[in-house]
Amino acid sequence: MKTIKLTLAGAVLASSMVGAVGANAAVPGPSGTFASAFTVQNLSGSTATCVYQFYDSAGALKHTSASFPLGVGASASTYVPSIGGLAAGQYAGVISCDQQVAAVVNHSANGGANSGASYDGVDSTKVANTWFAPNAFNNYYGFYTNFVVQNTTAAAVQVTVQIFAAGNPNAVATQTANIAANGYANFEQKGLSGMTGNTAYSAKISANGNIAVEANVYGEGGAAGQLYSYTPFTSGSTTAYAPLTMNNYYGYNTSVNVQNVGNAATNITITYGNGSSKTVNNVQPGGLAEFLQFQAGSGVNNGDKQPAKITSTGQPVVVLVNQSLGSKNRAASYTGASAGSTTVRLPIIHRRYFKYSSAINCQNIGNAAATMNIAYSGSSVTSVSGSIAAGGLYEVVTPFATSLPDGYNGAATVTSSQPMVCIANEDIIEGADANNNADTLYSYEGIGQ
Repeated sequence: MKTIKLTLAGAVLASSMVGAVGANAAVPGPSGTFASAFTVQNLSGSTATCVYQFYDSAGALKHTSASFPLGVGASASTYVPSIGGLAAGQYAGVISCDQQVAAVVNHSANGGANSGASYDGVDSTKVANTWFAPNAFNNYYGFYTNFVVQNTTAAAVQVTVQIFAAGNPNAVATQTANIAANGYANFEQKGLSGMTGNTAYSAKISANGNIAVEANVYGEGGAAGQLYSYTPFTSGSTTAYAPLTMNNYYGYNTSVNVQNVGNAATNITITYGNGSSKTVNNVQPGGLAEFLQFQAGSGVNNGDKQPAKITSTGQPVVVLVNQSLGSKNRAASYTGASAGSTTVRLPIIHRRYFKYSSAINCQNIGNAAATMNIAYSGSSVTSVSGSIAAGGLYEVVTPFATSLPDGYNGAATVTSSQPMVCIANEDIIEGADANNNADTLYSYEGIGQ
């Protein structure tokens, strides 16, 4: 019986994970009591049987769950602090199932009142010995980064983090650590020699064995409480897609960060759904091109949102999109996709679930108009699009999916007549709490099949 494993790189946290400001700050952010929840969705056509395990940094097994079933297309959520017998602390997690599954992790500080973010688990078939992270910061206008690296092998590995500056093919800073089998290590860039303030860097994380990586960008000072999390990349492509970019769209803005992961300089172009485009030339290997939609002349009009296509002249690139609502201190990241699918799974969908609702954004990356359908697990409700032009965007905000019940906590499956790329955002967008100055925004990528 084949077992599909998902790694949750070091950020499945018990209820009393306390971050500490300093060179070795605990993940995912600078301060607060962090807790995690993870959601697993069955991607197969048969019922799955699953079990999850947690390991400490030294690779010691600290908890094994009872096995649990997961129906076709269904999802199951686990709030880590509710696991009996698991001491407060930071752990690496592994989910094992006998069918193909996907997982998304949400983590937040102080019940979500301060900081929150999401990232995707890594399928065991997609772990690798080299990863690329488009953002690496040491006081970049109040923002810092850290990387959590999980050893997915049965032997110790040595991990090296290299930091690159734009225009420089050589690393400006390096970090190393040995990680025990099944264990993890945190790499904190705050205070790292070789990195200067208000400079955007990118990173390459490599090891002599397979690893999984989770990245965090967190704010201090005026950006305090903002937390961005994402799963970095094992490879790139010369074309990538970003379903949602924004310029003051209901106050939300985005930046598109494109890292050259090839071995020669390249020119990088972003083209929006409205036909406008921008190019950054001569991006060096390991270097970064930033496209800021909120700047004048960005190509996205004030108050508008647009899907985007990113292309490179011959070298592979990877794409990270950061979203923010600065007036309310909200932040989230998602990663661009190199290809699409006619079926996309979204493990976490809410409608007024503890005040949270979801927005689903799907970009038609095919060469003809498409019709898209969204089916929700445990419900007969569906959302059906009109005709979505090639390159166009389909959005569903769940409070307006009036047939879904309040309190809905499930999963969604999107199907289309053309290949598509989807993301899901979670936020509190209604009632008095919608105006809170708190990072309640979460974002993750749909899983294509």
